[in-house]
Amino acid sequence: MTLSHSPAPVPVSAGSSYETWKGESEALAEAGVAGRRAAAWLRGLPVPESVGRPQRWVVAELADAVEWAMGSLDPGDCDRMGADGVVVDGGGGVDAATMAHLAGLPFALPETAGWLSLDQQVRLLAVVGTVTAIVRLLAHDPESFVEHGGLSRMCVVPTYAARPDGATWT
Repeated sequence: MTLSHSPAPVPVSAGSSYETWKGESEALAEAGVAGRRAAAWLRGLPVPESVGRPQRWVVAELADAVEWAMGSLDPGDCDRMGADGVVVDGGGGVDAATMAHLAGLPFALPETAGWLSLDQQVRLLAVVGTVTAIVRLLAHDPESFVEHGGLSRMCVVPTYAARPDGATWT
């Protein structure tokens, strides 16, 4: 199988970093909405008084990371060749600290077993796993991911997973 990697969009002027792709602004706006809905659902999870730090982390820092990641997506921050000929990994617009929060869920998930229902745990994994995948796919091949509708299609997962079970959508 042959993989074709698209170059970064062509710069249009010194003031802007790249020319946007067809459907980019709409897809990024949709991602921001999906991130806010998912974060609202996480923040709305009922946290018993007696729970520990991992449970509070899920409804605070992890919720913030989901919202920040989906609202910060930047197709211009893609994998590319540096000036010295070395490949530079793009971040899809999301900083390393936010990605570290998203990567922390598997370590906190066992602590949620007595607190969240199995349905909520699966939905939590769906949200965080999809947000993480969106960032990497956008960094790896933004042109295909945006223009062929992959970003919009993947935003359905956190939106569906964050369906209200206490927190309302706004």
